[in-house]
Amino acid sequence: MSPLNENLSASDYKFTYRQSGSAQTSERHFSATNPKIAREMFEFACKKDDVPVDDVGLSVWNRWANRWDEVSREDSSEIH
Repeated sequence: MSPLNENLSASDYKFTYRQSGSAQTSERHFSATNPKIAREMFEFACKKDDVPVDDVGLSVWNRWANRWDEVSREDSSEIH
């Protein structure tokens, strides 16, 4: 495998959000190579489906600990 492809392993990301004007929470899941790309995918899906959202939370699946770990807004916004 080339050095460029070694860091391209995908992780599972979970977005927990509320639609604007609703009290009920929903989830969307994406596989991506980093949290920034996962957030871009989430924002694209919301825009495509015309779903305005509030209170977005992001978690990444930790397969070794068998749990969801929170991802900070800064980590999902930084440029990789």
